[in-house]
Amino acid sequence: MTTVVEKYSLGARIFHWIGALLIVAAWVLIEQGESFIGLHKAVGFSFLIWTILRIVNRVITKAPPPVPMSKLQTMVASLVHLALYVVMIAMPVTGLLGTLAEGQALSVFGLFEIAGFATVNYDLADQMIALHKDVVWTALLALIVAHIAGALYHQFVVKDNLIARMR
Repeated sequence: MTTVVEKYSLGARIFHWIGALLIVAAWVLIEQGESFIGLHKAVGFSFLIWTILRIVNRVITKAPPPVPMSKLQTMVASLVHLALYVVMIAMPVTGLLGTLAEGQALSVFGLFEIAGFATVNYDLADQMIALHKDVVWTALLALIVAHIAGALYHQFVVKDNLIARMR
């Protein structure tokens, strides 16, 4: 038996799903090779701005009441969501810092450019890109899997219709 749950606001749902699409777009672009790196970086920077706006929306918009679950599940869900927000900021920031530390400018869809650092720092660039590719990307994937697994668990095992909150 499914339960009726109160949905997140339309704005929160739009931020959620467009953010997910931006993550997929950035991943698809980087998988296409170096010729798409500029577009990957522009999408990544857009994702940073989108995520900041999403956080602002989350702070000013009331969330629906939580669905009933154990304290442990509530704690795990809260930690996964918090960690997702942290890595959704860390992912584009580490990529941006890596690019700028190499002295490269970042063009955002040709609309504007962010100038690279005046003093090139290849060590910092290498560290940021390694974090971006190896640590933060891995964490982002793991957290997305945990987020989706939790939603599917609620939908098909607990049957509390949790997924309806974000549709």
